Amino acid sequence: MRNQLLKLAVIAAFGVSANAFATGLESLPAAGFTVSAGTNQAAGTTGWRECNTTGLYGSLDYTAPTTGANNTCAVFPSGGNDPGTPVSGFTNVTLVTAKQSVTITANGETLATMRQRVYRNSAATECVFEKRFVMATTGTFDYNPQLSGSQRLEVNDYVLGGFSGTTDVSAGYYHSANTDSPVFRMGRSFTSVQIQGNDFDAATALNTGYVRRPVNSPAPASGTEINGVGQTLVSPGTPTAAQQTAEIRTNWVDFTVDVTGGVDEDGTTAKDSPFLYVRAGCGSGSDTAIGGPFPTTNNTVRIRQTGQESQPWVTVVTNGVTRSSANANF
Repeated sequence: MRNQLLKLAVIAAFGVSANAFATGLESLPAAGFTVSAGTNQAAGTTGWRECNTTGLYGSLDYTAPTTGANNTCAVFPSGGNDPGTPVSGFTNVTLVTAKQSVTITANGETLATMRQRVYRNSAATECVFEKRFVMATTGTFDYNPQLSGSQRLEVNDYVLGGFSGTTDVSAGYYHSANTDSPVFRMGRSFTSVQIQGNDFDAATALNTGYVRRPVNSPAPASGTEINGVGQTLVSPGTPTAAQQTAEIRTNWVDFTVDVTGGVDEDGTTAKDSPFLYVRAGCGSGSDTAIGGPFPTTNNTVRIRQTGQESQPWVTVVTNGVTRSSANANF
């Protein structure tokens, strides 16, 4: 079967390991990082950091981060499932109600609910943008209703945009008691990169050719949503080096997870994403209107199924609160 790429228009209701004592948002510099060649790693410049290295990107059971282990990129605010600021000295900016909770639909069906918050420092120079997704499990969302049965989306990457024009960007996540996936890796990238274990049912290592931290070169074509081998129905495909790259795109931050609405191909249900955070420069002002200082910018949220098992590629596009109305650098 040839590779399949589906892109759904959406209507919205408005080399680093997971060491102990590495908590906190991690810098994602525009210049990237230098990485050396190794097992499942090409040499070059990468915009990616590894976060939670347990669970093989969702192929195995992961170990949740704690303050003592498996906590690179992780933060530990005190508010439980309403965590509050992840950074000391920042306070909540009250967004208008329509921005705080957004219902995401596609194919005329509910896909997820997106929670949004903004926290700002006292100088009004930096903000932390929070998003959290709860996938619908009781609805009938089907990413390809033309096929028989119900094709439930497995989310491998959430990609957040709106960060052009600032070099001060760091990111991370909070794994609450209700969270069903950590962030396995995150990158300053528009393009998500497919990653697969060496066996769909009992993967214990990444398959040959898949990399942990995608490098810049050779860069995929501008606007490439997903880079990889595509749909692999029988066993994991072996990508070329060019199918495992992602150019640094400073407008975007990609979080690799394993979240699903309904039952995943590996037999699990994991509907609640972690709380995702991007820290970036921002401005002053209260959010007293739908526009406000934190505009809802078109197409700045991408929800992607990248084929961790045998699924086809799917990208769902919607709108989100950002630091700027500019949305470019694809």
